[in-house]
Amino acid sequence: MALSTEQALALLLILNSAHLTAADCSAQDPVAVSGSAGGRAVLPCSYTPTPGQDVEVRWHAYPDQGEAVPLINSKTPSAPIPAQWSGRVKLSDEVSSGNASLLISELRLEDTLHYLCDVWINGICVTYRNVKLTVQGPPKRDSTTSRTTTTTTPTTRPSATPTTRPSATPTTRPSATQETSPCPTQQGNAAAQRRSFCMKPL
Repeated sequence: MALSTEQALALLLILNSAHLTAADCSAQDPVAVSGSAGGRAVLPCSYTPTPGQDVEVRWHAYPDQGEAVPLINSKTPSAPIPAQWSGRVKLSDEVSSGNASLLISELRLEDTLHYLCDVWINGICVTYRNVKLTVQGPPKRDSTTSRTTTTTTPTTRPSATPTTRPSATPTTRPSATQETSPCPTQQGNAAAQRRSFCMKPL
């Protein structure tokens, strides 16, 4: 399946240039690149530079349906970029040294596509590479942590206060007030009567 995609992309390149022949544009090994939504990914592409020659690097995106979408061209770096990638794609700063990679930042799920890099020297395609980019969604962590925190609070409130209040006061008061002196008090000699206090006559 990857081989048929390469052949289709090579055919598109052949149709785009009158100078291009099958022997002129050599295919690099296809590459699969993955990234996470919101992150960044580098789509690799390279060539062998030759001093003094006119180099042009082109990047295209290939949706599942529809025509190829031109992304960026080293010859016209200020040209408008399609809205889906506007402000998020950047060509390597080392194109003249043989690095023709493309940086895509703030990745989106819809960036999952086939991309094609082709390098032209003096108007003739010398190499191209098919890059498959897959963007994965961020991990779902928030839903599990919020559930565990909400279940801990209701269990501690009801059981703390009602159990201790009713049993504390009623049990101690009656026993203190119902104690009565077993013997009546007598008036008269205080010292003698203190000894005979609580003594009943025979």
